Amino acid sequence: MVVLDSEPIQSPDPDEGFASSSSVEDQIFEVIRRKRNSHLEKSTAAYDFKSNPLDTSRKILEEKIFMAPLEAILWTFSFFWVFFQLYKEGQSSFSDPIITGWIVIIWLGIMLVNLSRKSVRIEMNESSATSSDDLIDSPKEKKHDGDRKKYLSDPSSIESVNRIFGASKASFRANADDGLLCGVLLLPMVTAAKLVDASRKDLDEFHTAYLQVRLELVLFMSVILLLLVFTNEYLHPLKRVIRKRGLFVSSILVSALFTTLITRLSPLTPILAETPITMTIISITMFQWFLYICVVTLKKCFTLGEMCVISQAASVVVHGAAEYICTAYYSDSTPTYLHYSDISPSMVLIHALVVGMIFIGVITYPLLRQSRRLAQRPYWRTLPTVQNASIFRNKKLLIAVAFYSLTAIIVFFIIAPICKTITGENPFMWTLDFLYMSPSRMFLCLYWALTVITTVVIWVLILDFNPTSLQSEPPFFGSHNNGAEGKSLTSSLNKKRKLFHALAVIMFVPGVLFELGFLQLAFGVALSGFIYLEYLRYFAVWPWGKSLHMFLTEFIDNRDLGPVILSHIYLLLGCASPVWLGCSNVLASLSGILSLGFGDAAASLIGKRYGRWHWPGTKKTVEGTIAFIIAVFLSSSMIVYSAALIGVDDATRFAASAGPTEWLNYSFVITLTALLEAFSTQNDNIIIPLYMYALVVLGHTM
Repeated sequence: MVVLDSEPIQSPDPDEGFASSSSVEDQIFEVIRRKRNSHLEKSTAAYDFKSNPLDTSRKILEEKIFMAPLEAILWTFSFFWVFFQLYKEGQSSFSDPIITGWIVIIWLGIMLVNLSRKSVRIEMNESSATSSDDLIDSPKEKKHDGDRKKYLSDPSSIESVNRIFGASKASFRANADDGLLCGVLLLPMVTAAKLVDASRKDLDEFHTAYLQVRLELVLFMSVILLLLVFTNEYLHPLKRVIRKRGLFVSSILVSALFTTLITRLSPLTPILAETPITMTIISITMFQWFLYICVVTLKKCFTLGEMCVISQAASVVVHGAAEYICTAYYSDSTPTYLHYSDISPSMVLIHALVVGMIFIGVITYPLLRQSRRLAQRPYWRTLPTVQNASIFRNKKLLIAVAFYSLTAIIVFFIIAPICKTITGENPFMWTLDFLYMSPSRMFLCLYWALTVITTVVIWVLILDFNPTSLQSEPPFFGSHNNGAEGKSLTSSLNKKRKLFHALAVIMFVPGVLFELGFLQLAFGVALSGFIYLEYLRYFAVWPWGKSLHMFLTEFIDNRDLGPVILSHIYLLLGCASPVWLGCSNVLASLSGILSLGFGDAAASLIGKRYGRWHWPGTKKTVEGTIAFIIAVFLSSSMIVYSAALIGVDDATRFAASAGPTEWLNYSFVITLTALLEAFSTQNDNIIIPLYMYALVVLGHTM
């Protein structure tokens, strides 16, 4: 959001110019400042900052350095355990030498990156102060300069050392490490676990090849990321514009060359070698485009690890869409494994929804950009007359109508015909038939509607009610009791956020148990809807832009300091990812719902209320970690055996076959997940479900 002026302005229409008003952003910044102070007071209560701030900061930094290897050990152990299981399977096409080769390449790349950044880290640790230029985007934010400088010296903040495209640390989410291991290792672990699961079920070779091509693709992307990080350290002498633009263009060319060499001249990609090289180059190029957008456009929204996971996942979805298009329009060049694979209309629609929404954003970007510029324009100063104000509103209306019309044209005349060509059915009619052919799906939709209505009632009557004592005080800057108010704000926000975690459990668990395929499609519709709503909010599209903005800013925390608000999208993705990936083990499909709806919520609530022992260098507590383990284990056992009693097939099979060994394996997986949740500074909503899913799949198949 661009801040144009901080003076109070009398606007003739409160809906106009909200994107340019600094009042909302000032309040958001103040809420986050007080929340951080509250967290800092709790997590560092044993330290005396006032008497000896330098020694205290050094002590906390030493604790963070002590904890960092523990997270690295956790990632390393998990990665090697997953690939050891793949190694034992001895896939004919993905043989042991290929697995060894990929492991050696990835860990050699990680070692080279760590060696190259060692000197940079030493310089950062020895520096007594950090320039605030990288964190202050606009010179008109000087009134917060003192607060932001304090954040820069805040010992609880961790800087991102590894970077790409010559970007500064301002391009990455603050108060978190770079998450390199998470970004490089997570999705290869997930795809390898899926491949192990498929091989142990003796699925046909074409389905196995379908999974293997995705494993080769994400491994390839991890190597590309390591290459970008490694070369970034040697580009500082170049000018900033060359680093950002020139490096991006050259990296695309290098990727095309690298793709050709790896897929055609090396034995590391036996399935990608049979895939049209154009398709692979497009996927790798899209991976870098997504990375570039995260770094340059979506500043402060992601860490390096988070943007790598998101970019890899988005590129795999694009690759899947390219496979469907290739099958329908270029059957002669279709890979062999696609000729014998069944095309699921629901999966086609999910790919169409996600990729289509990205395509809509790209095509309509000129209109969206103009809408945001109009919203940032204080027209009551430059256009004071009623006639000019009317012209201004008409422009907003015209842009909004053009945006909605162009969206409809893309959906009905581009996306829908492609889906019909691929599946042979009209996507809208197929969706209606799919919904109405099963009474349980109709009942599930009714159940979701009633759940949402109940949540709104709870929201209005309980969580959105402010006591009179709090209303009588000045809301933000006039209050003198900052400590009590900061705790009240933190507690209220935490309750609101955890309400949606509880809502996820109530809504999605029945879908996983009774209508998994329908829930997969519903998740795709919800994700595309959330992306579209974020277009409306960020670009201030009339008439819902302001309302969405004011509503969503109630839930932001220190991970939502970038231009887009991602908390609700992350929660949806965390619950949806294991469901989309699918597994015969019902606990694997429930991984996201259990870890976020029960585990993360219990860890947060118990840790904040009863936590006394903090993990060194973090605000996470040992009590919260124990609560995570207990909550997930009890909830999972209760759901499985309750579902088995009412005759759910997957739950019945698992309950019948699961003995003490299986539950012991599952408790070990939960413990590892809880430790990662405690140690990691990455976004829990997207990392924890995928990590837990991979380990649950392997733990069940051992």
